[in-house]
Amino acid sequence: MFKRKSIIAAVAAALIAALCLVCFAACDINGDGSVKNITVYVGEKSFGISTTETNLHGVLSQLYKEDKITAYETSDSGYGAFITRIDVLVQSNRDFYTVWHNLDKLEYKCVYNEDTAQWNPARSESRAEEAGVFVVTTYNNTLLYYSGVGISSLPIADGGVYAVLVG
Repeated sequence: MFKRKSIIAAVAAALIAALCLVCFAACDINGDGSVKNITVYVGEKSFGISTTETNLHGVLSQLYKEDKITAYETSDSGYGAFITRIDVLVQSNRDFYTVWHNLDKLEYKCVYNEDTAQWNPARSESRAEEAGVFVVTTYNNTLLYYSGVGISSLPIADGGVYAVLVG
C-alpha cells in the first residue's frame, strides 16, 4: 500500500512539474520572460502593441498575420531579412524602405561619415567618433535613429518605438 501511494505521489509530482513547464513555455515563447509594449509605425499607420517577439522582423510578421498591414514580404541575405514589400508603401529609384528606432545603443545606430559620404553601422565608439554624425529624424515627436542593423537583428525593447518609412 505504501509503495502504491509513493508511486501515485511521484506520478502526480511529475505531472504537476510537466504542466508547470508547459504553462511557463506558453507564456514565455522567446525565452526572455517578458511582454514588451511598443509602438510601430508603418508609413502613416501607427500600432501600439504588446508582444513577446524578440526582433522587428517578428513584430512585422505578427502585424501581417493579424491583418493590420496589407502586405509583408522579405528576402534573406547574409545580413538577415530585408523588406521587399510592406503594406501600401512604395519604393522608387530614389526612395527606399528605411527602418528607424529609439534604442539609444551604439550597436543599433547608423553613422554618416561626411568625408567619405558613406552610411555605416556604428559598431564601435571609435567609428562613431570618427564619423561624428548619427543619422536621426524626429517622427511624431520622437527622436529616432536610422537602424545600423537589419530587421531580423533589431531587438524589441519595452517602450520601444520603431518606424518603417519610405525616404
